[in-house]
Amino acid sequence: MSVLWQRVRGWRGSMPGGPVGIRLAVMAMIDAVGTGAFLAVSVPFITRSVGLSEGSLGLGLTLSAAIALGTAIPIGILADRIGPKKVLVGVSLWRCACFVVYPFVQNLWQFLTVVCLLGLVDKAAAPMEQALVGQATATDDRVRVVAVLRSLRNVGFTVGALLGGIGLLIDSRAGYSAILLVNAASFAVLATLASRLPVLSAPAKSLRRRFSVSVLRDGSFLSFTGINAVLTMHMTLLSIGIPLWIVGHTAVSSALISPLVAVNTVLAVALQVRASRDTDTIAGAARALVRAGICLAVCCLLLVAAPKLPVVLAVGVLVLAMVALTGGELFQSAGGWGGSYLLAVPGEEGVYLSVFWLGVAVQQIAAPVLVSVVVTSGTTGWAVLAALFAVCGLAAPLIGRWAQAQADSRTPADSSLAEAT
Repeated sequence: MSVLWQRVRGWRGSMPGGPVGIRLAVMAMIDAVGTGAFLAVSVPFITRSVGLSEGSLGLGLTLSAAIALGTAIPIGILADRIGPKKVLVGVSLWRCACFVVYPFVQNLWQFLTVVCLLGLVDKAAAPMEQALVGQATATDDRVRVVAVLRSLRNVGFTVGALLGGIGLLIDSRAGYSAILLVNAASFAVLATLASRLPVLSAPAKSLRRRFSVSVLRDGSFLSFTGINAVLTMHMTLLSIGIPLWIVGHTAVSSALISPLVAVNTVLAVALQVRASRDTDTIAGAARALVRAGICLAVCCLLLVAAPKLPVVLAVGVLVLAMVALTGGELFQSAGGWGGSYLLAVPGEEGVYLSVFWLGVAVQQIAAPVLVSVVVTSGTTGWAVLAALFAVCGLAAPLIGRWAQAQADSRTPADSSLAEAT
């Protein structure tokens, strides 16, 4: 933890974006602490205090995710008209209100109502935050700012999980409710800070712009979003794939899982900013995704080797696999941020970034099933997944050149029309 704190102190003096970057960093930390605390107690609260079954919990989360997928693009369109800052403030206040009500849930229908209301804005926060960084910081700083914010979020999630642990130790409805209200308060503070954040570029002046989802016809952007979504499967490998593989297919103790996750967290905090270098061009972002694909493919192949080795060697191979996974995570994040900023049509950043993050959301729904199949299939499954990662990574430069050609062919008249519609 001392290493993480030293890292945070180091950023304070060299934070990209200057004072605005520092404000964004504070917002990210507050958001992450509240969310980390909530995640730690959410399942015990519903199953123990409310008394719902795991099936009911799964039903609620599935409905919430389905609603979130349907509202992401409309909220992105709204952001292009009134600005991401106003939308983020509204989303934060909405989430605050929902979490104020959350502790009073008594039955299934109340639970479903609250999580579905949360689902209305659940997939809007991330693209709005990224769009706001794009408006509040200089073009040369925005990817580095997002990289710092992601690193700080990892620290915040850790602190939040420790805070949530207090609620777990108390193990009563009152303890869980207190943590839920802390999360609500974090969103209230986030809304206040966001409302006071200065922006460099002004949003649209009127709601009378023509409804447009031209992003759904932008083949290069959708292709970029698709390969990025596949590469974000590192999240599911970390949370599901590697633990299942260790427990069910190796002679290594399951006690190794926590240290491996710690390795991932420390490396992500320490190296995310460095991994984001040179991703402020389409070619640079594409190179980062190539590295991500190769790293994730190497991770899969190392996992295949682990069950065939003695325990001591298997542990070493699993550590190397986690390092490779973390490399994939760092390069995917940096390349994804840089590319999504650069490929978005000026004046339509809100809807473009919403579609970009929608790809991540779809992956989060589909990947657990796919990764479970991979683990069950063993060597063949991991080999196929490694090939998929490699192909998606290597496709990035081609898609980048395609997108660059489209951008170059876009005339000034087209840009003016996009700003006027």
